[in-house]
Amino acid sequence: MIFASDLDHTLIYSKRSMGDDHRNSELIPVELHNSEYRSFMTQDTLSLLQQVMQVSTFVPVTTRTVEQYKRVFHISENLKTKYAVTSNGGNILIDGMPDPIWAKRIKVASDRCLDPVEINKLFEEISSPEWVLRGYLADGLFFTYMIDQTKIPVDIVENFRIKLACLGWSLSIQGRKLYLIPTEINKGNAVKYLKEVLSCSFVAASGDSLLDESLLMAADFAVVPSHGELFSTYKNSGAYNFTKAVGIVAAEEILKSVLDAFKLRQVTSA
Repeated sequence: MIFASDLDHTLIYSKRSMGDDHRNSELIPVELHNSEYRSFMTQDTLSLLQQVMQVSTFVPVTTRTVEQYKRVFHISENLKTKYAVTSNGGNILIDGMPDPIWAKRIKVASDRCLDPVEINKLFEEISSPEWVLRGYLADGLFFTYMIDQTKIPVDIVENFRIKLACLGWSLSIQGRKLYLIPTEINKGNAVKYLKEVLSCSFVAASGDSLLDESLLMAADFAVVPSHGELFSTYKNSGAYNFTKAVGIVAAEEILKSVLDAFKLRQVTSA
């Protein structure tokens, strides 16, 4: 069995995103950057994750670049996860090193999409310094831009999203970040590949953003925290299993649900 999970705002949280319901919880720092702890888990979340790892292969799945993922030391180093999906599915790490077979597949997929240079030119036609603060090409695969959400020209961006879809790219806004990503580079495809590699018959997954949809659709069981893009989009649709909790304590509920799903799987397959 595999537990494939998004990290930021799903299992790990910054001080800005963790909410107010953790006051009786012990916080464990999990990310270090520029000599500062940036992200945290509750002690209960960490204990539950260790239980999940006893009965399944835990695969962190993140839009972070390889370098940014490695800052999350408690997962990349302390928990010694063998597999990780980074770069929104663009890289699969095995024992910390990129899987060359997957890298070749991603190269082929990227070649089928409009070149990133051309995508950036198109974005420059609609963007302005008023709301796009800075940006970069992440791991040579997709664009990440820091934005001022309060000044986004919503109609223009939505029309651009539609235009991108015809060019094989997608647009996603997560808080202060806007992503432009080739549609064939996604978390779901990466997890499907690992499912084959590990000869796994059951995948549980969790995530909070629209970039996690492909991951959740690739899973046999999925659970979503009651915050973020997915909750805002689908909260009244019944499309997903949503937690009752929000913020950092939602991670505990996610992991309890995953453990229950694994137990049920073991009983039904016995």
